[in-house]
Parts: sequence; structure tokens; C-alpha cells
Amino acid sequence: MNNTIVKAPCVNMLKMDSIFIEMTAQNCNLRCKHCYIDFKDKKIKDYIPLEKVKQNLSMLNNENIQYIHLTGAEPMLHPDFNHILRLCLKYSSVVIHTNAMNINDKKARFLRKVEEENNLNHEIIFMISIDHYIEKENDILRGRGAYRKVIHAIQSLSKYEFNPILSIVNHYNINEIELKNNFKELCSSLGFETTDLNFKIIPLLNKEAKYEIDSDKNYDSLNIECANSRTLTINGIFSCPLLSTDNRGKCGSDFSDYSKKSYLETSYCSQCINHNNYLFSLSLPE
Repeated sequence: MNNTIVKAPCVNMLKMDSIFIEMTAQNCNLRCKHCYIDFKDKKIKDYIPLEKVKQNLSMLNNENIQYIHLTGAEPMLHPDFNHILRLCLKYSSVVIHTNAMNINDKKARFLRKVEEENNLNHEIIFMISIDHYIEKENDILRGRGAYRKVIHAIQSLSKYEFNPILSIVNHYNINEIELKNNFKELCSSLGFETTDLNFKIIPLLNKEAKYEIDSDKNYDSLNIECANSRTLTINGIFSCPLLSTDNRGKCGSDFSDYSKKSYLETSYCSQCINHNNYLFSLSLPE
């Protein structure tokens, strides 16, 4: 019998460029078929307290944070969303990861004013979820009417000179060049001109996938979330948004005592490594 113990490889976070704030773990107005979140109760109210966000941000004085990401389920459903957004803009640019169901002309105009209020040149960046350039194929995954609301949100944001990024889960395994080109045509038809930087294509993740990681390899230099960021949740600090409900991803209670080591122990970890491109983060300029 082979009694060799296989130890999960460790990733050392050499610097923290980004943080994620999980505004709510379960509250969302969509139920996308491919979502990594296991929804349990449609009426759950698990919003992170405003005071917890304030306390943790105040602990980041020595970090060179480039982006604060507001994630979900759906972050814009948080009752203190506007307050938290303004607070985060004092520290860095803010990326809102949203299904865009709550974005219309009025909201886009308001958010433009919020960005202009801060005098630190910090931006509001929108990362909008849409999974197919054809309405029927998108709504099979995201629910009836989702496509049209996202299109309206893109038009509204573009009107007020925002430059949203489309976050596309490649559920149908389409060639990435073809996928981008079709989305570029769609956006152009809306009067929104794009480049490759406007598209983040994400592989379909399967939490039941086989765990396959080379324990002898050095993973510190890969473009993976746990190498450059941490996630603040109502339950503490975690290594990445995918593991925000998995104790294997927990790194501490707050930003005063979090660990800068992460162990790649889950199937999500192995899929993230194989992708070798940030699933949620923005690529930082060289």
C-alpha cells in the first residue's frame, strides 16, 4: 500500500493589487444555470455590514490597492450599495461585477455623478455578465428577459461615457475569436465601439471536475486570484471569490491578520490554474 501523502501546493501572495468585497453571498435576482453559487433561499438577506467594510478598508493603509471589486451574488442589491461604492472610491478604482438588471438610464446617470464626485481620479468600472450574443441562447442560461435588460444597460452606460467590460462564460464552448467578433458586432450595432479589452471570456467551471494539480510546480507567478488578491466576506477573508463559502479558502478574520499563503486544494483551483488568466480580476497595466 502506498502511504505517500500528497500535499496541496502553496501559492504565496507577493503583493496585493486587488481586493474583492462579497456584498452578498446568496441574494441575486437571477438564477443562471452555470453559476458557481449554490443558492438555497431566494429571500435570504446576507448583506455584509457597512461597518465591517469600513473597518477592513481602514486596515489597508500599507497596501497598494489598484482595484476594489464589488461582487455578489448581485452586489447592486445591497441596501448600502451607494454608500459602500463611495467609500471604496476613496481607496482605489472600483469594479462592479453585475448582471446589470438594476442599471437603466437614471442609474447610469447617477453613477456618473458619483464617479465625478471623487477627486482622486478613481474610476467606476463595470463588469457585466452576458453569455451569448444571441438573445435566445443567452436567456436559456440566464433567464427570460435578461438579454434585453443587459443590452439596455450597455446602452445606458455607454451614453454616460462608461466603458463596460462584458464577462462571458463560454458555456457553449465557442471559439474565442469567433465569440469576441460576434460580440463586437453586437456592441457596434448598439453604438458602443469595443476592443479586445472589453471582453473577459471565462471557461465554464465545474465544481465536480477532477482535481489535477502538480504538487511540485511553482504557481506563484501565474495569473490567478489568490496570487494577487483577497476576498472580504461576512465570514472573514478568503483566498478568492470562488471559495468564499469553502473553509479551505479561508485566510483570516479580517485584513489585520490574514494569511498570504493559499493552498490549492479544490477542483476550482485546478481549473483556474489550467485557464491561467484571471477569472475575476482585471489585468494590471505593465
